[in-house]
Amino acid sequence: MDRTFAKGRFPRVSKILDITLTRSLDWALDRMKKDGFPVRARVSIQVDSDLEFMGYAKKEGDGHIIIVSSWALDSEMLGGLLVHELAHIYYIEQQMPSHQAELIQELMNGIVMKNGLTEIEARVLMDCFNHLQNILVDDAVFKIFRSEREIKMVRRFFAEWISERPTGDRLVDAALLVRNAFAIASLKRRNLFDKDGEGMSSKNQRFLTLYGPKAHDAFIFFENFLERAQNYRHVLIFRSSLSDYLEMVVDLFRKEIRGLEDLR
Repeated sequence: MDRTFAKGRFPRVSKILDITLTRSLDWALDRMKKDGFPVRARVSIQVDSDLEFMGYAKKEGDGHIIIVSSWALDSEMLGGLLVHELAHIYYIEQQMPSHQAELIQELMNGIVMKNGLTEIEARVLMDCFNHLQNILVDDAVFKIFRSEREIKMVRRFFAEWISERPTGDRLVDAALLVRNAFAIASLKRRNLFDKDGEGMSSKNQRFLTLYGPKAHDAFIFFENFLERAQNYRHVLIFRSSLSDYLEMVVDLFRKEIRGLEDLR
């Protein structure tokens, strides 16, 4: 969600595109409200033609801006993206511990210092936190997206997250393992996972086999944790749970669980 926004100007968009984006945002806000997740803050939407991922939200003044990539405008997942980012904003407004920026940063800094993580390791650790934050946010999204067409779309979306082959890079492979766990746990959490559908299970199994003999146990931990994660309202309980999760990510960084040395 809240990624650092690269400096630069947004390109001008046509009046027709601007109207279309506004209507899409209004549609997403309306769906959020009807399903019990009203967003009270002022929210606007803009396009960044240089953005490499679909989009994100950031706070600006007393409101929020959802930034979308130009290629996301043609995606069937645009509506899902808007609802997802609005769900982040909703949880910020609800002051959930999972979306308290100062709390998260304090905990992250403590783990980075304690374990002597490099800058790159710290970024991967944050990416793994984002998986946890996103799976909690999507509890709201999946209550909104319920039609058969929407469910099929979501299954295809998460299937694209699965990596089938490790790279041989310690940090990249650790990140991919957690991402695989996130994708599968996201569907299992909502009883939507079909082990034969989209080839997710077979692709992940190949990834784990190539990764090494200890990869399966690590995957099971992250899959189970993410599938059962709770959006705790009590700060101390949330801190404890998140700390356990992040320390396991750090442990994954440091373990030698690769099985194919020629992957390097």
